[in-house]
Amino acid sequence: MSVKSQEKYKRILITGGAGFIGANLARKLISLPGFKVFIIEKRNTNLWRLKDIINKVNIKYVDLENQNGLSEVINDINPSVVFHLASYGVYSSSQSDLRKMVRVNIEGTLNLIDSLKSHPISSFVYTGTCFEYKEKKSKINENDIIEPLNFYAITKFTAELFLKKLAEEENMPIINLRLFTPYGYHEDGQRVIPHIILSALKNKKIELTSPDNARDFIFIEDVVNLFSKIARNNNNYHGEIFNIGSGGQQSVRDVVSTIEKLLGKKLDVKYGSRASYYRKDRKFFSANNAKAKSIFNWQIEHDFESGIGKTIDWFKKNKKLYL
Repeated sequence: MSVKSQEKYKRILITGGAGFIGANLARKLISLPGFKVFIIEKRNTNLWRLKDIINKVNIKYVDLENQNGLSEVINDINPSVVFHLASYGVYSSSQSDLRKMVRVNIEGTLNLIDSLKSHPISSFVYTGTCFEYKEKKSKINENDIIEPLNFYAITKFTAELFLKKLAEEENMPIINLRLFTPYGYHEDGQRVIPHIILSALKNKKIELTSPDNARDFIFIEDVVNLFSKIARNNNNYHGEIFNIGSGGQQSVRDVVSTIEKLLGKKLDVKYGSRASYYRKDRKFFSANNAKAKSIFNWQIEHDFESGIGKTIDWFKKNKKLYL
């Protein structure tokens, strides 16, 4: 019997574990029995999201572009499950180097997979983006038209294609999750929901994009609940794609009105005064999440108002993190 099979816990690796989704996932997993959590991050990464749990996770510093260093770290961790969340380019205003997007999102992903080939992992979870899809007025299905919104989405989709083929040809347990728009605790303060909440709590004017821009927002607790389900079970899927969204959509105007309702006050909003992250934004964007619900026995536990309510409460208690 191997050493790994004798262990009482699964060794979970999260790349990009200091990020918004990764930090929330790490918190979820350390709260459950049977997991030991390892995080890969670049050296000099700001660990502000992990400060209160830093002694409960194991952080390894290595760049995904460094194949040899990455292989050494993977051999040391010997993971059972991998959540690949690290990426470059999602913040287009500060991450616009196209060659770095290729090196991190495509080459870095392939370096990671190469480093894992000698390890008997039960699941490799790749996180793609909903912005791989073409805009559609009805719910978006996994087999709908691909028309990436930007260079970031192009690199994410390219890596996904490589992973799908590797899963098929080498029988690797790879799951491709196309995330729609998670929100909640520890999200970057410049993103639309935290920006509105933090500005409202400070009684500041709120500058926003078009009120008609829309997203399928999904509360972070629902996302990490699905991830923890995947971590607990062995994966029999090899390159399968799943939409991870709430199944609804809210416009920027809807977000403002929901926050106004929950705070009980009118907000000082100026629409059209803030540039969008994207040159061509979406007015219709909603996931068909039936496949993920069925396969993983997963349920969305928060409607938009309840998720926003929890998010407001968290930001009220943690405003100091955003000073």
